[in-house]
Amino acid sequence: MGLEKRTVKIIVIVFFTLLVIGCILGLVLGLVLHRRYVELEVWPRSDEYNWEQPRIQFRPSDPGSWHHWYRRINEFLRAYETTVPDEPPRAPCSTHNRRDQQMRSDNCDLAMRMWAPCTADEFYGYHIGKPCVFLRLSHIHYWVPEPYNMSMPMSLPPEMPEHLKHAMHQYPARQYGDYVWVSCGGEFNSDEENIGPIQYIPAGLPPGFLMSRLHTADRIPYSSRHLPDQIPAPLVGVFFENPRRGLLINVECRIWTRDIYYDRSSRVGRVRFELYID
Repeated sequence: MGLEKRTVKIIVIVFFTLLVIGCILGLVLGLVLHRRYVELEVWPRSDEYNWEQPRIQFRPSDPGSWHHWYRRINEFLRAYETTVPDEPPRAPCSTHNRRDQQMRSDNCDLAMRMWAPCTADEFYGYHIGKPCVFLRLSHIHYWVPEPYNMSMPMSLPPEMPEHLKHAMHQYPARQYGDYVWVSCGGEFNSDEENIGPIQYIPAGLPPGFLMSRLHTADRIPYSSRHLPDQIPAPLVGVFFENPRRGLLINVECRIWTRDIYYDRSSRVGRVRFELYID
């Protein structure tokens, strides 16, 4: 009888021990698993897109070498076409070049001017060797970003680019809302010397993604988190003003929030690609 009681006691202890371990593992996974989902996408990309070597190569003087990139961007942006763009516009509202004599609404014309030179009107800069790429966040339905802003007492990472620190002062959260900040630069020191100046488009807005437009876990019901967004996610355009030609330039873009920990060996919150302009 005593043996049976001891056996039952052991079983109960083992059961509750496993239950506690399971709860702890669930909590830990709940805290870290969402970070696995946060990805930063770059467009254009080829059909053979390879995260390790996603090369964008072209010769400005040869339309045949860059027209497929122009076409790929148009295909990507087609989901954003509208005659009544948001304010501010989340993307260029038309994939038609003005040379096509395409009629546009006044609101769309204004939006296209805000996104210049990252528009079809300017061939996204590829015809003059000053290309644009577009960034978009994906797999964020299980993520609640913790933003950096100047209204909260917190220390900024020492490696944060100065232009982002300046932007936080220039665009305070109480007036412009919280942002998931974005920066791009050369992946290595040699790339920094060759990448040239970078603009974030639309100009005149914070360089990043307005959090109120992101369908993060705090904005959608749990039952809908596995479903695709009905409204395309906002974009950030990155315009390379004067990248050096004839050299391979490794580019890295990343997002900045307090809960994303930068790791060059990880894909979380960062993306890389290569520019080669003949």
